[in-house]
Amino acid sequence: MGSRSPRTIGSFDDANDRISWISGYETEADVDAAARQIVEYFGLRSFVFSALFRSGEREHYRYLVGCEPDWCFLYNQNKWYAIDPFIDYALNNTSPILASEIPLTSPGQERLMAEAAEHGFRSGIVIPAHSRSAIRLGILYLGTSVEPDRARESFNKHRSLMRAFALELLEWWDVKLRESGLDELDLDALDVDLLTKAQEHATAGEAARELGITLSRVKARYERITRKLGVENKRGAVEKAVALGLIKSA
Repeated sequence: MGSRSPRTIGSFDDANDRISWISGYETEADVDAAARQIVEYFGLRSFVFSALFRSGEREHYRYLVGCEPDWCFLYNQNKWYAIDPFIDYALNNTSPILASEIPLTSPGQERLMAEAAEHGFRSGIVIPAHSRSAIRLGILYLGTSVEPDRARESFNKHRSLMRAFALELLEWWDVKLRESGLDELDLDALDVDLLTKAQEHATAGEAARELGITLSRVKARYERITRKLGVENKRGAVEKAVALGLIKSA
């Protein structure tokens, strides 16, 4: 999908449409431009969307940033993601919340929030976004540099749209990570179809009939898939594919 019109969002319906268009954008630049207009409609100025992906014992972050660049540099330089109270909240909760209602439990967190206030997040809103896969989590942080009541007013007025916005952003990253994961593992559409059939407990023969290919090709492909995913059997391949977001959980 190409970029939509950059016209200003003037109503709930406009905002809802703009949010629904996110799934069709191909580039991060398109998503960023739409996100800035949506946040402006909320009456706020700054945002950061963090997508957290777990792979084994490792954690990977992807960011969409609509705030002062210095803030992101400072955040990463200090490794504040390790103590971020908003990540802790999002890991265990699904409801949007005012940032001021999340307790700070250490001097490090207090410093983090003090610096955030100096970089466009004097008050803010935290919106968790959970996918069906437990290894994927999104945290949308919306903020403003003006009086704290501004965030509360926006939260009360736009809470449902904010939640939809966060979920669309996470789903967009899910698709992009799925595409890059398939490329990195050298898997194609037939491999995905075969993984889906294995997830449905179809035998190799049933998969061959339903996909219109030979049984020998199905068996060869399953051997290739398990090798590429580093597992021992089809069941392990399905579990790994779900964890990586290559197929959706049943």
